[in-house]
Amino acid sequence: MTSRTARRGARILAGVVSVALAGVLSGCGSSSGSGGTQTVRFVWWGNQDRADATTKAVALFEKKNPGIRVQTEFSGYAAYVQKLTTQVAGGAAPDLIQLDRPTFGEYQHRHVLADLSRYTGSTLRVDKIPANLLAGGKADGKQYAVPAGQTTQMLVYDQDLFDKAGVRVPENGWTWEQFAKDMQKVGAATGVAGTTDFGWAVDWFDSWLHGRGKQLYTADGKLGFTAADLEQFWNTTAALRTKKGVSAPEATTKMDGSTQNSALVLKQAASEMNYDSNLTSYLSSYKGTLKTAPLPGDDAAHSGMAALPPVYFGVAQHSAHKDAAVKLLDFLVNDPEAGAVLGATRGVPANSEVRAQVCGAATGDDKAVCDYEQRVQQRMGPADTWQWPSGSSAVKTDFQQVYDDVIFGRTSVSAGAERVVENAQQALEQ
Repeated sequence: MTSRTARRGARILAGVVSVALAGVLSGCGSSSGSGGTQTVRFVWWGNQDRADATTKAVALFEKKNPGIRVQTEFSGYAAYVQKLTTQVAGGAAPDLIQLDRPTFGEYQHRHVLADLSRYTGSTLRVDKIPANLLAGGKADGKQYAVPAGQTTQMLVYDQDLFDKAGVRVPENGWTWEQFAKDMQKVGAATGVAGTTDFGWAVDWFDSWLHGRGKQLYTADGKLGFTAADLEQFWNTTAALRTKKGVSAPEATTKMDGSTQNSALVLKQAASEMNYDSNLTSYLSSYKGTLKTAPLPGDDAAHSGMAALPPVYFGVAQHSAHKDAAVKLLDFLVNDPEAGAVLGATRGVPANSEVRAQVCGAATGDDKAVCDYEQRVQQRMGPADTWQWPSGSSAVKTDFQQVYDDVIFGRTSVSAGAERVVENAQQALEQ
């Protein structure tokens, strides 16, 4: 199947799903067990370290709440979104759902998520969660999702390979020009690409835009960038690709944000952009010495980095066990024992008291996340406080698909940028 055929099929599927989502959804897949026990379905995506920690936290919740059984499921991001969308469309949504900015905007717009406002202040405690994090889960003045932590952008790199190339992280961080030169130096000296090609993900384009006073989406749900902006961004990576500054197309096309398919972990790049909520997974997966650095930025006041939730937790509108799902949500975010078990697998905890406890006692991989957040605190600007529009999930997917055509030479940078903008405008209008 060609990439164009695949995209056309994906758009047709998205249309079918949209129709289903717009209709009336009937009951969830949760159930009541024997003796009055409730079964709550909880799903998330992530790497194995997140899954292990979350499973332990859920077991602790069940021990403290013997009347609630939790059925869990996790996978990689792409598979998660595809399966969840199908379940939602079929009226079988899980009770507690992990979301990101694109999926939150999509599901809230489609009335899939329950309004949690009636729980906040009682069953669901949010008073210890910073307002800037809570804002990302709000729409029309109501709280539809709660942040599971706080994260920010990072560059994670192989210290030994950088040392071999004589590359040091500048004291005040890289400018984009300095970063490009250093990644080429790493590629030339080691034979390994300086960094994973960051043109593949809309996330890094968003960071790049923020460094220039722009953003992916405006507060009224429109595109906040032009084809010229994207063309400039992709021309930056194209120039690096010819000099082994970024990973080869064969490595880049496999990227999905997981450590399993990471070009860095697979030794196809000496560094990689990601969120620090994934740092624990890098450190547990990588054979070598990894260090962290802030993203490049030409203006310290607009670094492109932001303090934002790595993921949110939301409850399905048609869940048969909303109260139990909210109780689990509150436990995962606010319980000190849960915080100790989860550590920094979803970034530093969202609850400020739990964060202080976790980071104060942190060792090893968790400490690395806490230390990085503290070190770059002054570089983190505010995240967009408005909800990403419905259609942003399709934009995220299309962005990577079009970039595949660009890096494999099937289309030019300019034509690809124009196509992303055209497709994005159509997706946001649906």
